[in-house]
Amino acid sequence: MFRDKRGWFVVFFVALVYARTAWAAEPLSVWVVDPHTKVFRDARPPAAAEKIQMRAARNEYESAQIALLAGGSLKGVRVELSALRQEGGQTQIGPEHLTWNFVGFIPLVENTPKSEKRRVCTAPCEVPDPLLDRRSMDLEAGKTQPVWISAYVPADAAAGVYRGEAAVVAGDKRVTVPLELTVDPFALPKERHLFVTNWFRAENIAEAHKLELWSEPFWAMLRRYAENMAAHRQNVVLTPWSLVKVTRGADGKLSLDTSRFDRFVEVFEQAGMADRIELGHVAHFGPRGWGGNEIQLTTLGAIDQATGKEVKLGPEQGILPFLTALEKHLESRGWLAKAMIHVADEPSVNNVASWREVSAAVHKAAPRLRRIDAIETIDFTGALEVWVPKLSHFERWREAYEARRDGNEFWYYICCHPYGSVYPNRFLDSPLTDVRLLHWINFADDLSGYLHWGGNFWGDDPFGVPRKGLPPGDTHVIYPGSDGPLNSMRWEIARESLEDYEYLHLLASKSRQLKEQFGPAAAVIDPQRRARELCRALVPTITDVERDATRIEAVRNQVADEIVAMDQKPLALIQTEPAEGTTLVVGPIQVEVYGVAEPGATITVDGRAVAQHADGSFACGRSWPEDKTDMTIEVERDGQKKTIVRKFAVRQ
Repeated sequence: MFRDKRGWFVVFFVALVYARTAWAAEPLSVWVVDPHTKVFRDARPPAAAEKIQMRAARNEYESAQIALLAGGSLKGVRVELSALRQEGGQTQIGPEHLTWNFVGFIPLVENTPKSEKRRVCTAPCEVPDPLLDRRSMDLEAGKTQPVWISAYVPADAAAGVYRGEAAVVAGDKRVTVPLELTVDPFALPKERHLFVTNWFRAENIAEAHKLELWSEPFWAMLRRYAENMAAHRQNVVLTPWSLVKVTRGADGKLSLDTSRFDRFVEVFEQAGMADRIELGHVAHFGPRGWGGNEIQLTTLGAIDQATGKEVKLGPEQGILPFLTALEKHLESRGWLAKAMIHVADEPSVNNVASWREVSAAVHKAAPRLRRIDAIETIDFTGALEVWVPKLSHFERWREAYEARRDGNEFWYYICCHPYGSVYPNRFLDSPLTDVRLLHWINFADDLSGYLHWGGNFWGDDPFGVPRKGLPPGDTHVIYPGSDGPLNSMRWEIARESLEDYEYLHLLASKSRQLKEQFGPAAAVIDPQRRARELCRALVPTITDVERDATRIEAVRNQVADEIVAMDQKPLALIQTEPAEGTTLVVGPIQVEVYGVAEPGATITVDGRAVAQHADGSFACGRSWPEDKTDMTIEVERDGQKKTIVRKFAVRQ
């Protein structure tokens, strides 16, 4: 027995040495990695070669990743991406729509608290995240280097399969990887249907790029950041009201110089990302801080016209009349309908009474300006238009929040928490699948916005050890590059998540349009149901999101397939009771099918004919065997056939 074990060990050891020698002998190994995978320096190539496979709609970005490993030192390694040519067609997606970046690493000295069961690495370590703007790199022997690839599908691209290659070049060495992109026959809308804000600070941009704040070179740089945010589907711009220069006249009245404020908003409008103008906070905690019971309106600084010196004005002479004047200005520019203002950040049960008084004063001064706040307790009824509870609070206090939804807009936010092994977040040591599903949560729970404080609060060294006292990566998702913002893996995957949200929105919209086309015959159909069923396949609850990247891609592709099928004949809408994905409990089980199809169709459910009414509607019930998992509905008309499958689980 001992000899058998020893012999197995020898065989295993020899195989391991051979495998390591095999890659070490290769001057350069290149392999494909799922973009949700954080590739660390000790990663090694798989046995089988692969190709890059991507799938996207028109007007969508899609990501891929490859990894490089040199058997010895290699100088001046670079990547080349060919144009993608349509199979059997004359069109192509040119190199201008394809980008690549070496992935940089961030040194981690501390992990996110209580994240042992969720983290992807253990500190001290280096975590891949920033997408660097350098065009070549020297590779060290034995250290794996990831490369990020992104493709944008133009809105007018023809549907079909496109092929090209990614080549890794070092001197006379050249390793190629086939690249295949499938373009679906629909486009993601240009419009954004989810409000997204990542707070940023203009001063940080100026400091990182060594530019004088508000100089012309700074404004040009700010535009690059605005365009980057827009390209990543951020559509809410945090706008400091302090950009307005205030003067107090001899009569005590305020006059506003809004030139800098206006230019700031215009930069983001022109970039296509100012669907909402998010004005900063006008109040703050009292001396005892978050745990105290007092919220105070801020003191307003103004230039005294008589002396030319700055004076500090209390609320009645300062911030409240200022808000009245600012509301009028927003209206004159056509911005009032999309403007909103923060009262005070994260009011809690300790100080909500004081917060309400301040909020009422703000509303009285500017009654048409909607109020938004990140909130830490449950009841803001009548005092807040845009409620933004922390994700964990929304999950824990869902019933209380749901009872207060009427007439209010609900978002969610994450920041330095929730953390741990249950809630998803976007920390450096979190899995990227968590980031991918952040906005599936928005769709699943009908939350119309997302807020995060950490857009570019990167501190003294954006590429150094993360700021102590905060989970790593909480402070920023973009980095300063040599001539503008650099993306991160998390920022790219967040865009994928926002695009997924648009997929789900598009499926629901098409269901709604088809329901309207069918008229009263489709009255029983909920147009949101199918998109929500697919969404819940990945996000059954906020604390139980899917972590398998393959499963995420499969469901996303199923959403795409069903968007395409919506337009294919014969037209039909199907709904089961209970919803797909429900765990059916034996006792006995009954599943009902309701639907509507073009009149004259032949309909079967699990091979049994179902009668169709003259208006196209139909319904049936089926007893469910304990060993059954799928239900198949077939609709056939004029030689065309559509097959619809719904899946369930059974519990004894």
